[in-house]
Amino acid sequence: MARFELTVQIGRSRQSCPHKASSSQSRSRSRSRTRHSRPHSPEDRIPLVERVPPPARDDDPASISLPPSPTDNTPEKTSLPLGPRSSHQGLPTSNNESLPNGPPPADEPPGLNPSPKQDGSGSYTDFSPLRRKFILSVITIAGFFGPLAGGIYLPALPVLEKEFNVSPTAINVTVSVFMMTFALGPLFWSTFADWKGRRPLYLISLAIYILANVLLAVVPANYGALVFLRVVQAFGSASVVSMGAGTVADITEPKKRAFAMSIFLMGPQCGPVLGPVLGGALAEANWRWIFGFLAISSGILWLVILSSLPETLRARVGGGRIYTERPIFFWPPSMSSPLAPSWERGPPPPIPTLKGYWNLFVYPPIGIVSFNTAMLYSTYFAIAVQLPTELSQRYKWGPSGIGAGFLAVGIAMIVGSLLGGRASDWRRARAAEQLPKDTKIDPEFRLVDQIWGVLICVLGTLLYGWMVNGSKHPAAVLFATFLTGFGMNWVFVTTTAFLTECVAQQAAGAFALGNLLRNPGAAIVSVITPTLVAKMGSGWCFTGLAVLDLLLVGTAVIVLRLKCPGWRADRAAKMQLAGKKAAGPAAVP
Repeated sequence: MARFELTVQIGRSRQSCPHKASSSQSRSRSRSRTRHSRPHSPEDRIPLVERVPPPARDDDPASISLPPSPTDNTPEKTSLPLGPRSSHQGLPTSNNESLPNGPPPADEPPGLNPSPKQDGSGSYTDFSPLRRKFILSVITIAGFFGPLAGGIYLPALPVLEKEFNVSPTAINVTVSVFMMTFALGPLFWSTFADWKGRRPLYLISLAIYILANVLLAVVPANYGALVFLRVVQAFGSASVVSMGAGTVADITEPKKRAFAMSIFLMGPQCGPVLGPVLGGALAEANWRWIFGFLAISSGILWLVILSSLPETLRARVGGGRIYTERPIFFWPPSMSSPLAPSWERGPPPPIPTLKGYWNLFVYPPIGIVSFNTAMLYSTYFAIAVQLPTELSQRYKWGPSGIGAGFLAVGIAMIVGSLLGGRASDWRRARAAEQLPKDTKIDPEFRLVDQIWGVLICVLGTLLYGWMVNGSKHPAAVLFATFLTGFGMNWVFVTTTAFLTECVAQQAAGAFALGNLLRNPGAAIVSVITPTLVAKMGSGWCFTGLAVLDLLLVGTAVIVLRLKCPGWRADRAAKMQLAGKKAAGPAAVP
């Protein structure tokens, strides 16, 4: 039986003397001629493996390209960088030798069967299109419940004042504490982002949300209990919005991410709009049914997540190949998912800390876009808290009519989100076609689309103030709210897509920072807007907000477009330097 030998030439020339190397090469050529002159035996038919480094992640601007692996004819010893294992590390040889960096771990892929995620032949995700649509639908509905709890409560405020025997200011405190908790809650939940994936956090946080709603529906009318349970309700629902943005980034490649994000954002942004519609109808029956409805509907969603929502965190399941052979319904259901093999998993996200959040926030693109969205959301919320008063006092509409009045801005948010995401993806794809193949589109390319959204939002805010000030037809007022919602969501969807490409591994944290500024801004505006309107009039009050949006947000968009490439390059260089320092001197070739 012919003996087949696979010889690895790396570093061999430095270890042998010149005369020995010559005789060794002669014997190797002799054996090679002998093998080629005889028929191949079954043991000899071992396919060759092309050893290539893993491709750089196209969704991470700080990806560091690895040097090309040495060829079989390279006699020099090559120093391989530390970090994630590539497909050429740990290949077995005939004499039990292996390439540098030590033996492979127990779950290392066989050298003759590299993962498609390593050699670049695999797609971004292994989830089927149908399953991706299912995941997106579930997280969109989940993202709807937190903001819904804030909006559904508003039409019942006059009823709750009488039920709890408190002043309007005291009952407004329950709105403010909800908004503040909803803003700070994601910072807590994000610290567990890499604990056991996204799925356990969905289940735990929604369970807290359901419990709070059940207690609000059944406990006696006590103001202290109402405030406390509203805090618990907001805390339980706060994680879903930021985690949902991370889930979208898990299953959607960057070039299609804006449209996917626009679908997801329909949930969180339609909650404050459709909430008053439902709340107005339920409040006429009994205010407790508001919380009963939230408990029942979110309980159904919790069962769906438990039984069928797969884990998507790429640091845990990679592209999701472990789910390709599993049915859509899990039995028995479990809180967490199994781990994918190590060679399929992506790098773990940084563990969020207060210092980490601060470092993320002071990175200019994230801080600026967070401020932009907070400004626009505060403008919208000023309209949202003032609209019920105007419709009831100026136009004499009842609770049900007031709730229906929010449908115009709700439809606008849906349309603006879908059209904005689709337009941003279309422009990105068109630009990619005009560039050389494999040229990466910069994340800030999406920021150009924000300018149109800002202009439309400013126009709607101006029209709203003066239409209400002149007691014009309600249709004109609702059309103005439509423009405001359309423009705001156009900006939101492009901003979110920008963040997921700008800081790919920290998308959920970046989205949480946006919430951190938006909700306090909305809480402040809900308190000061009635006073400003009383002293300035609706026309001048909302003209001031429109001018602020145009000057601050519009200028910030231009600054981002001009300065982002330099900021991104500086950040990538710092991350690369930090990675080399953390790896030690062995990582430097």
